[in-house]
Amino acid sequence: MMRKCLLTLSLYLIVIVPVLLGAGLARAADEVFKATTAITLPNPQVVRSFDISFVDPVIGLYLLADRTNKAVDVIDTGTNTVLTQLGKGLFTGTAPCNPPAGANDCAGPDGVLTVNDREVWVGDGNSTIKVFDLASRQLTHTIPTCSPFPACAPVARRADELCFDPRDQLVLMANDAADPAPFITFIPTSGPDAYTVVKTIVMDGKNGTPNATNGIEQCQWSRRTGKFYLNIPEVNGPGDDSAPGAVLVISPETMEIEKTFNIDHDKCAGPQGMAIGPQNQILLGCNASSSSVIINEQSGAIIRTLENEGGPDEVWFNEGDDHYFLARSAANPQQLGVVDAVGRHPDQSIPIAQAGPPNAHSVAADPVMNQVYVPIPAGHSSVCGSAGGNDALGCIAVFTTTNDDPSPQK
Repeated sequence: MMRKCLLTLSLYLIVIVPVLLGAGLARAADEVFKATTAITLPNPQVVRSFDISFVDPVIGLYLLADRTNKAVDVIDTGTNTVLTQLGKGLFTGTAPCNPPAGANDCAGPDGVLTVNDREVWVGDGNSTIKVFDLASRQLTHTIPTCSPFPACAPVARRADELCFDPRDQLVLMANDAADPAPFITFIPTSGPDAYTVVKTIVMDGKNGTPNATNGIEQCQWSRRTGKFYLNIPEVNGPGDDSAPGAVLVISPETMEIEKTFNIDHDKCAGPQGMAIGPQNQILLGCNASSSSVIINEQSGAIIRTLENEGGPDEVWFNEGDDHYFLARSAANPQQLGVVDAVGRHPDQSIPIAQAGPPNAHSVAADPVMNQVYVPIPAGHSSVCGSAGGNDALGCIAVFTTTNDDPSPQK
């Protein structure tokens, strides 16, 4: 019996160990992304100042909040061609506030997403949300986020980033630059209260809210928990992300803050970008530190620190290839970070622009085509030219990979 067991163990080692070693070698051969297409805007128009971007894989569209051209650029992800520019000329663009405020406090368009694959909702620099019908490509609603809440004196500042809960048909919008305190609003997308603000929460440190001293950043809705998650870059600080930030867990049903996750400042200063990942993961893009982090969506505990992945604004999870993408605009040079979401380790850092403004701070990925879209500002990079575009005009660069790195089963 002993000899039989030893023989069985020997056969196991002979067969299994090489397989495991081979698997380890295979994981080392991670996907390598590079810019393969450069999308140039028609006429031609310059790509210089922009904000958030978004992909709707159901209808195959990429959307970019294009401040330079005061429009939402709409691109077909199947052909990588520009279909239209929604609301061209209707947005505030890069106009400064009057009276003066922060450089981007009255800029627009800002956050952008689709609702029910039929509408595009966009934040603008005058504290409104503009809603476009995709079929007609026409503006259908302009929603003032300050009304009935009088938080826009002396000037209406931008309605910035937003997220959508399809289960409850509810949009959460963050007015991050409001004075004296930033606030969020809730707007139903259907029913008798559709397209109107039904509740406002002011982040001034009162009534159980954090004192958000450096604005409000990206939010997401998780289909696993049915909750909104919202980044607060700094709580009770001087306004430069030198104090710890937090993530709020908000119930769509009650429209109340249920939990506050305090984020370790040493590992994540200035939580800004947010992406709902696989399993129980939420990626936080930490704009003011050298690392970003992955937290547990139930407890807020940091489950992985991603060293040398700090400095992003927008981040994105692509479920098509199980990778996170981080637009690291605060890095030197600016980088596109690529992180394996299943293994939770960085795969690649791709230089995309010189350090400093204008910033390449926007990223979104299409899980059907496994294409990653990164707007590249004009005259600030050689990425557009390397992919067949014009560096002097800027472009929307499309990053793809030719080698496959299949992720483990989730």
